[in-house]
Amino acid sequence: MIKLFPRICALILIVIGTTAICHARTAYVSDMLILTFRKGPGPGYPVISALKSDTPLTILEESNGYLKVELSSGEQGWVDKDYVVTDPPKSILIDRLKKENAALEDKIKTLTEQTDLVALDQLKKKNRTLTQSLETLKSQYAALKTASADIADTLEENKRLKTRNASLSTALAQQKEDTGFMFKTGMIKWFLAGVGVLLLGWVIGLSVSSRQTGSGSLLD
Repeated sequence: MIKLFPRICALILIVIGTTAICHARTAYVSDMLILTFRKGPGPGYPVISALKSDTPLTILEESNGYLKVELSSGEQGWVDKDYVVTDPPKSILIDRLKKENAALEDKIKTLTEQTDLVALDQLKKKNRTLTQSLETLKSQYAALKTASADIADTLEENKRLKTRNASLSTALAQQKEDTGFMFKTGMIKWFLAGVGVLLLGWVIGLSVSSRQTGSGSLLD
């Protein structure tokens, strides 16, 4: 019923940390053990029940290598001191660690959710900023495109005006040349007309003089 390995473990634990046990101190039935729970401090007393490993005990007093303990149910009895440890057993430690781990996971989850909310809010703000920048760039691009179209129309109009100006310049030069020629021709015509008039006057003058001379001769 009592195994050798749990006895050795209990003795080591007792030597290391339980040289003295105070009254009303919490202890536990050692690991891997079923401990007899008796009515008195010795093996001759009747067994009340068998206590499993990790059963919590409240130590009330000590006598003859036995401990008077109280169970969580309030029942009192005696157990062999060698199979009682004051350090929490591994199962209880594991259970505590599980609970602490669960609490930490819940806390981490809460913090993660809060962090996600903060990160999401930051992403939303960044997205709004990027959207505004995009709209601004679109407006600038549209204005630039319109300005480019206006410039292209202006350049095309300027090109048309240059071509028209060149044509007008050519026409004007031709007109000047034609005007000069016509002016020269007119001058010549006027000169010839003047000469003709002078010659006609001279001829008429000669004719009149001749007639006057002839008339004078007849009168004599």
